Amino acid sequence: MDTYPAALLDEALSQRLVELERTLRPRRRELLADRKEQSRAVRAGVELTQEPASAALRADLGWQVDPPPADLTRRLVELATPPTAEHAKGALASGADVWVADLEDMLVPTPHHLLAGQRVIAQVAATRTGDPEPGVPTLMVRPRGLHLDEAHLEVDGQPASASVVDTFTFLAGCATVLLEAGTGPYLYLPKLETAAEALWWDDLVTRCETALGLPPGCVRVSVLVETVQAAYQLDEILHALRHRVTGLAAGRWDYIFSHLRTYGTRPDHVLPDRDAFTMNTRFLRTYSDLIVRACHRRGVQAIGGPIALAAGGPFDDSVAMTHARVHRDKAREAKQGFHGAWVLHPALVPVARAPFEERDRLAATAREVAGGPGTDPGEGTVDAQALRDVSTIPGGATLTGVRTAMRSSLTYLTGWLAGEGTATLAGHVEDFGTVELARMQLWQWLSHGQRLAEGPTMSELLLDRMLEDEVALLRRRGAREDLLGHAVDLLRGSVVAEEPPAFLSQQAYAVLLRVDAARAEGEASDAGSSDAA
Repeated sequence: MDTYPAALLDEALSQRLVELERTLRPRRRELLADRKEQSRAVRAGVELTQEPASAALRADLGWQVDPPPADLTRRLVELATPPTAEHAKGALASGADVWVADLEDMLVPTPHHLLAGQRVIAQVAATRTGDPEPGVPTLMVRPRGLHLDEAHLEVDGQPASASVVDTFTFLAGCATVLLEAGTGPYLYLPKLETAAEALWWDDLVTRCETALGLPPGCVRVSVLVETVQAAYQLDEILHALRHRVTGLAAGRWDYIFSHLRTYGTRPDHVLPDRDAFTMNTRFLRTYSDLIVRACHRRGVQAIGGPIALAAGGPFDDSVAMTHARVHRDKAREAKQGFHGAWVLHPALVPVARAPFEERDRLAATAREVAGGPGTDPGEGTVDAQALRDVSTIPGGATLTGVRTAMRSSLTYLTGWLAGEGTATLAGHVEDFGTVELARMQLWQWLSHGQRLAEGPTMSELLLDRMLEDEVALLRRRGAREDLLGHAVDLLRGSVVAEEPPAFLSQQAYAVLLRVDAARAEGEASDAGSSDAA
């Protein structure tokens, strides 16, 4: 049976990957331990701050990042999807400037899906030409994050880093093809928290280039700003990657999840229902302004975050309302100073593109930089109070919000264990990132005994009663009983835990391994029975 990554690498490449894992493993462990230590410190009351040691670096406006390659100079719309054949076909025909093939939050990490995903990426890589023409998507790949393991490659008895495996496998299969076609291998780095982690990624990529005989510096990267910690180190992260980085992207839903993961134990940081706050909320506006200012200071493209709306509903007015919301969101980002933005559905590409094209058209006519105060390069100083300020968010937690968080989490997790990496639920495109946010909100409301808008107080008894209702509903809708049971255990366990898991995806991966092994065993048994017959 084909396994990932062995089926894509010959013996010599497999050995180089093992050596790479051995070299990078000790530092990765240190970085993950640093994350835990900082998390404990914040829970104990220590506030995040900018590093005094790098103050001179932040104040020095004399350094810039290296200019981007030609096919990453126009990034008005970036479309992120799983790397499946169907999604790749839609992405290449969408008119987007960039297709982000997501191996992290949008793909279920079984060997079958990862192997198929890398093969789809290789097929697309063979069609790219480095043409910067609008509407010809440039390929970018989002590997799995620093915190994730790849259990199907063990090195010295321990799972390999998923980041190392995904990155090396992509570069081994596609880098030379892309370079010979006039483009290059481009990565989107997820879940960074510090400049030290950025240096680890730079070391990973540099060692991949050496091991594969690639030109030094040919691999270019963009960074998803998805954590509260990274917001305090944007200049430092850009400096660490200054010879590779081409963009910073606002990963809004993962960022809100990170805010909850960082400050969730504090009663003054309880957030209302997910739909109650917008990107104009003070703590989110401060975060996105920081990204824009850092990018304008250092010559980097600022990419706005995806809005989690599906392309439309069953009625014409629903489609029109969705398009209007997307247009407003992207018009705000264009005015704020972002160069472009993500979308999650190909039908939304032209809707998202229009505000940025209009902004650029007016700017060219006026011969000045368009946008509001967000385009001012400013200083590299973080207003920590504003970045933490959730006091002005309207609304509160509601029974509807609790039910929506439960239903979306259980529905998604059940589908994820069955192999579906994305789902459209209640008009939203959901991936694992939105499930992480939902379960952390449930944990926060339960942990603080939050009084809901309708009157009841969030408690374990209320949680279990509502879970029973949601499970019954999903059973009526035909959910697989075994997978639904796993989903309930994962969700409930993370919500009632005294200390919630940093990433539910890690616990879900352990369950997925068991489910996938049982599935493979059943298929082998069926095949054996068929042969015997």
